[in-house]
Amino acid sequence: MWVKFNISIQALLFLLSVQTIAEVMKSVSDCDRFLLDQTPPHIPGILEAGRILDQNRYKLICQTYGNQRRFVTLYDVRNRIPVFSADPNGDKKMIPEDKNRTYNHQAGAVDYRSNRTFDRGHIFPSSYASTKADKLSTFTLTNVVPQAESFNKGSWNKMERCRKSSKKTHYCVNSSGGTGGFVVTGALPSSSSTLNNRVNVPTALWSAFCCYSAVAQAWIASGHWGRNVQDESKRQYLKTETLEDLQHRLRRSNSEFVIFPGSKCPLTTTVTEFYPEMKNCLCPPTIPDPSPSVSGPSHSHLLMLFFPFFLFSYHQF
Repeated sequence: MWVKFNISIQALLFLLSVQTIAEVMKSVSDCDRFLLDQTPPHIPGILEAGRILDQNRYKLICQTYGNQRRFVTLYDVRNRIPVFSADPNGDKKMIPEDKNRTYNHQAGAVDYRSNRTFDRGHIFPSSYASTKADKLSTFTLTNVVPQAESFNKGSWNKMERCRKSSKKTHYCVNSSGGTGGFVVTGALPSSSSTLNNRVNVPTALWSAFCCYSAVAQAWIASGHWGRNVQDESKRQYLKTETLEDLQHRLRRSNSEFVIFPGSKCPLTTTVTEFYPEMKNCLCPPTIPDPSPSVSGPSHSHLLMLFFPFFLFSYHQF
């Protein structure tokens, strides 16, 4: 019964003769060890107090590759894009994808074919994977959204590389000497824009991270947000902002959006003070250039912040 259901809603990417399988779970608690304090974000109307409110629409998937769970995804079968992902580990047989098949409840390879505008934008970045197998597991189509090509390869890529530098340097090192942190990445679905008349094209993408720093002797955190449109120039960066500012963007009417509920992640500070010490990190300039090279909020786009559905990926890096 479970196998039939799994095959019917999941498109699985075939990679090097080993596939990523989507293992549908009933509760967030089944994969909560990949979340900071075992607690997922609070998303009004979708995920509240760790409970998925509409389990017919939102499916919790333990992405499994090489007989090992790699990350967890909350998938929206109506919009055919992920809601969130994190780092799991388990045992299931692999199932190959039919690249010419159209799937009812999720995107397939055919949806992205002959498309020159959007990349397959990773929610859980392949660059954050710690092993080759982890990296390959991220290429499943249940972990991507249509992302404007130059945005994906430009300012968004710079943000991901900048954040990764905080792990490589000594800033995200805990008192035991371990490196890493927690990242949650998401997208704001559009009201009507689609790829191949099926897959929702998000209006914006956002991301936040939090880690403990033995150097600062405190938890540090930052957030980023950018419209899902082509970059205006190769010099464009995403603005680094506080978790409080990012959560304010994501809040829905009077309902609070909380990225790291109950954690010690600071809401009113960022990690920009560390940027000058990070070499070759592609972090945004600490002193903004007078030209429009840093992407930030725009009052003309505030309506998208109140759109009722959110997509996000939660993982360790």
